[in-house]
Amino acid sequence: MQNQAHERILFKGGTVLTMDSAMGDFAVADVLVEGSRIAAVGPNLSADNARVIDATGHIVMPGFVNPHQHAWLGLLRGLLPNVETLNDYFEAIPFAIGRHYRPQDMHLATLLTSLTCLDAGITSILDAAHNSLSPEHTDAALDAFDAAGIRALHMVGQPVGLTVKHWPGEVRRLKRPTDAAVNIGLFANTPDAEHWATAREYGCRILSEFGNWDGSPSNLRALQAQGLLRSDNVFNHCVRLTGDDWRVLVETGVNVTVNPRSDALFGLETDGFPYQTALEYGIRPALGIDIDTSQSGDMFGEMHAAFAMQRMFGQKRRAEGDYAAPSPTHVRPILEAATIDGARVMGLERRTGSLVPGKQADLIMIRTDGISIFPSHNAVGNVVHMANRNDVKTVMVAGRLRKHEGQLVDVDLTTIRRATEASREYLFNASGYQPNVLEDAFPRLQPAN
Repeated sequence: MQNQAHERILFKGGTVLTMDSAMGDFAVADVLVEGSRIAAVGPNLSADNARVIDATGHIVMPGFVNPHQHAWLGLLRGLLPNVETLNDYFEAIPFAIGRHYRPQDMHLATLLTSLTCLDAGITSILDAAHNSLSPEHTDAALDAFDAAGIRALHMVGQPVGLTVKHWPGEVRRLKRPTDAAVNIGLFANTPDAEHWATAREYGCRILSEFGNWDGSPSNLRALQAQGLLRSDNVFNHCVRLTGDDWRVLVETGVNVTVNPRSDALFGLETDGFPYQTALEYGIRPALGIDIDTSQSGDMFGEMHAAFAMQRMFGQKRRAEGDYAAPSPTHVRPILEAATIDGARVMGLERRTGSLVPGKQADLIMIRTDGISIFPSHNAVGNVVHMANRNDVKTVMVAGRLRKHEGQLVDVDLTTIRRATEASREYLFNASGYQPNVLEDAFPRLQPAN
């Protein structure tokens, strides 16, 4: 049921959350899409010769923006539900199974992640690609994003623990026009003036996994003095930072993403919640999914965790008599962190993240008559607290329907499942892993050479 890019589509009679403070929200309104863009938002729109999608009883809003996920893990989702440490994750996944990835495995894993995102209402993803074993692996990932029809920023990185000749120069070969739906950035954890300059020469954003992992002082002030920290930097995690670290991030305009579930899973933060700390220093953090080897790959889970963790840490401080404790969060800022704030982090805030005429038509429609939501009372609360991927009825990216009537559009799931089984069998055999559907602890695997 694929629609053409020039088709006019009118979403009629839904509750519209624009996520734009100037436009506001509408209890009942319409959204008109012409080609790849939003043409109008408001009550009682008329559009001759437009295809009408009845949005009555639905919430129409921007698609979720996922500013941090390792898409190559799509083949291994749910493999480590009980993992306790980051080292255990690295030994099992990047150092063992990941080393055996072929380009076709990279393509399939990225395709699975993309389709899973679309199914859950995510229309944009920043792919933290730290298993780019060869240029062919990168090409395979980009082809997968194009095939899925998702908006993506593929951050080309070195495979964890390896040095490869094609990095970081890949950005020269791969950079696409600025307005391309799938584009390139650089994943570079270690600040290197030459590497970062290469990215900036081609207008690429720079992703770093950042935190004071061992409690030692950071070098942020030195990086600031060298002029290396700018608004094209994206720092993920941002755990165990000092007050001065946060002030540097504010002064330099560095973008911050946090991963509520994986940061907690691995115990990366020792005291507090980086999402809240960022807010206290005047930074608008975005929510990323990070890994789905241990948890579901959807923004609903991250919003649940972010709301609960902010309340938990704030309430704890109040209970201990801290009069400077933050106010309890409400659902709207959580939803902003999952939409417009993610778009800003990715450099896409002028193109997506809110429903504004002229922006790309990246939107979703969430049903409110399902048994988990009905009766519906509060639209933003429904999205943040009540909905799940099964309630995402329609997903549109750049004016193209990617999910409609609850089903992915133009996707042959049977063929994808068969390919997935074959790819997993190869990877497990190559790494010496014997699957056990009832296992409690993942076995130790020998790191690949």
